[in-house]
Amino acid sequence: MTHIKTVEAFSRLIGFCTGFGDKYDPGNQNLQLTMLTSQLEETRQAIEHIKVAKSNYDNEVNYRMQVFNGLPRLASSILRTLEACRATPEKLADARLFFHKISGANHKHRKPIASEEALSPTPRSVLQLAYVSRTDSFAQLVEAVNTELSYKAKEPTLSKAGIIRKVTELKKLNESVFEARMNWSYALIKRNQLMYSKESSSLYETGRAVKKYVRAVFGHDSAEYRQIRNLPITKPYR
Repeated sequence: MTHIKTVEAFSRLIGFCTGFGDKYDPGNQNLQLTMLTSQLEETRQAIEHIKVAKSNYDNEVNYRMQVFNGLPRLASSILRTLEACRATPEKLADARLFFHKISGANHKHRKPIASEEALSPTPRSVLQLAYVSRTDSFAQLVEAVNTELSYKAKEPTLSKAGIIRKVTELKKLNESVFEARMNWSYALIKRNQLMYSKESSSLYETGRAVKKYVRAVFGHDSAEYRQIRNLPITKPYR
């Protein structure tokens, strides 16, 4: 909530400065009311973008999880069909190996993402790789089936064409999650740049500059400065 509180404090800062009337007339263009208002609006839009990107990411993650939760059952059906077709022992051994790899990495009980601050490369990357690994194992199972001439299935989901389509679907799901996560990550970076970057006229730096200007113009003990000096325009702890 630190970011929201900082934005709200900046909004109140603008309100107080507006109330000062003609007495608030900084020579620095970045401290003028029109620029402050524009900066506030741009930051609010960036925060809304984060919410949208986070929601899209969660939706992609949840949908992928639903699809992958059904993968062990599909792989089991493929294996049983392969057995019914009397495939060679070597082929069945390979298929069973791939089946165990698929069914042994079920993330059905994935913990929900608590907040945007939970975006951490290590655990998320591990989770992503686990799904990629299961996709690869399923693709190898499909390859084993496709090279077995005796494998015949009339059911659309178990046919050779059907299981090839499933491989394509799984790969696209992984790509969609990765893209959504990157969009969320970029949205966070954009927000942080607008609010805290030292290399630009960030919200934090501008807020501090406005306070210094008001103090210089009205005085340290003035009623005007007392109105704004304790507004919590701060940086989050790292």
